[in-house]
Amino acid sequence: MERQIDYQAIFRRIPAVMVALSPDFTILDVSDETADLVARRAEDLVGRDLFSTFRPNPNDPDEPGPPDLRESLEKVLATGERDVMPVTRYDLEDPGMPGVFDERYWAIVNIPVLADGRVSLIIFRAMDRTHMVHAAQTINC
Repeated sequence: MERQIDYQAIFRRIPAVMVALSPDFTILDVSDETADLVARRAEDLVGRDLFSTFRPNPNDPDEPGPPDLRESLEKVLATGERDVMPVTRYDLEDPGMPGVFDERYWAIVNIPVLADGRVSLIIFRAMDRTHMVHAAQTINC
């Protein structure tokens, strides 16, 4: 008897911030760690636009993360190849305090999943590097 693997269960339980995106940047699924990080249920994130859900910090119009992330995702779509972003700032809205953003720095990799030679979805993987950036800033002061 062949055993079926539940890939969605594996994806959800990976101990990492991971988001599966459609080519139009709609959230298809999120890891449990992602949902925990933003204090929302996965079901509340799925089906929403990535950039509307994780909106730019309106208090800092020069925040580089949102435009840099969009550029990286568009590059993945155009080339069909993974894109490794340099550590970038992308603030997160405090889930308990709408309109209040926490300064965050991320190491992001965007990975295409191909079907018939075309990008059918993108796996967004982020590692929080805020503590490293703040430590480096403290040393350089």
